Amino acid sequence: MNVAIPIAATLVAFAAVAFFLLFRKLSVAAPRSGSDPNWWRDFSVARYRPLARLFSPDDYTFLEAQPGYRPEIARRLRVERRRIFRHYLRSISRDFDRLHATARLFLLHAQQDRPELAGVLLKQRLVFGYAMAAIHGRLVLQTLGLGTVDVRRLVGAVDAMRAQLLALQPQAAGA
Repeated sequence: MNVAIPIAATLVAFAAVAFFLLFRKLSVAAPRSGSDPNWWRDFSVARYRPLARLFSPDDYTFLEAQPGYRPEIARRLRVERRRIFRHYLRSISRDFDRLHATARLFLLHAQQDRPELAGVLLKQRLVFGYAMAAIHGRLVLQTLGLGTVDVRRLVGAVDAMRAQLLALQPQAAGA
């Protein structure tokens, strides 16, 4: 039996799931408008630093060296950390949506029309959606014991969105 066919089918299925997640994220409505419009000034991506350490192999190496260690303990820890990781992903997605909606409002109320910034915002949305889909795919692979999850690109996309807000703020201040 040819091994390439199941591998190709798996890759196609993975790509389909990733694109579904991306387009679902792109079609989500803007966040609720009842929240504080200036919340983003105090926002920091530092709150997402623990994401980078959740699947650190150092923790599992330490755990294995402890007396009374059993493999079930590491499995339970991984399951719990994946649950925490997914919670962080929902939170970072919500924060990005709020930052993006605020930037769109700034563009809407700016004194001069800046269509190139609308393109930048769309690009940032696509980069974030792609990074989120990649993270979900890597999380599935990590569940199967294959590879690790790297969140730098995702956190970088949120940080770029906040930087865009800082650049737009003076224009919106006069509106």
